[in-house]
Amino acid sequence: MNVVVTGGGTIAPIDDVRSITNVSSGRFSATISEACLRRGASVWHIHAPSALLPFDRLAHFDLCAEDPRAEHLRLEQLREEYREVAPRLHRVPLQVGTVAEYAAALGQVLRTQSIDVAILAMAVSDFEPEPTPGKIDSEAASLLIRGRHVPKVIRSVRDWAPDVYLVGFKLLSGVTTGELIREAEAACAVNRADVTVANDLQTLRAGQHMVHLVRPGHAPETLEPGEDLGERLVDRLFRWALPKRGSDLCVS
Repeated sequence: MNVVVTGGGTIAPIDDVRSITNVSSGRFSATISEACLRRGASVWHIHAPSALLPFDRLAHFDLCAEDPRAEHLRLEQLREEYREVAPRLHRVPLQVGTVAEYAAALGQVLRTQSIDVAILAMAVSDFEPEPTPGKIDSEAASLLIRGRHVPKVIRSVRDWAPDVYLVGFKLLSGVTTGELIREAEAACAVNRADVTVANDLQTLRAGQHMVHLVRPGHAPETLEPGEDLGERLVDRLFRWALPKRGSDLCVS
């Protein structure tokens, strides 16, 4: 199976040195790519410049580890796992991270590769200012930023790859589960998505990250918090994608 995963947050420049971004770290998208690779998929991982990356996010020695030898063993096992999957991991870094750059990178991958599943976890800016050349005077008493609405990149995916199994994400903050699911249902319709993964920033920050999987014509499914959340999510997405993409696909 060929999969594209996107992660991190886009950047909207204000001037040559300042920009607007969002809170996305790319951690969840990295875990999703790792889960796809463990199942034998080839993954094109499109990521923002500062996003956490598959396997890299885990490849740091914990100086506070109680058992240094166990920590060395963990890193050695991680290296071996990475060596096994590395030929199937294609990193596609964004240089600046603007929405236009993201759209170009995603469109290029979808048009040139035979992608079966697109999991678009990148947090994409909804508004961008008109950037000011140079640097705005730092002594100015105030700074007024007016943003223009940016076209939704996900809404072009069906034009680039009509048959791809399309997974979008909807992030809200401090809303009821009912409202979150209704917003995800609307997103499925307007984005022509097969699944929308809905989550709330407040539960994520509280260390209780859960997601609601919303599919047209099906009852929503909730995945409870847990370290294996990415694994459970990919299990379901691959299972649901198989009937649509055909029996020639296999999942290891």
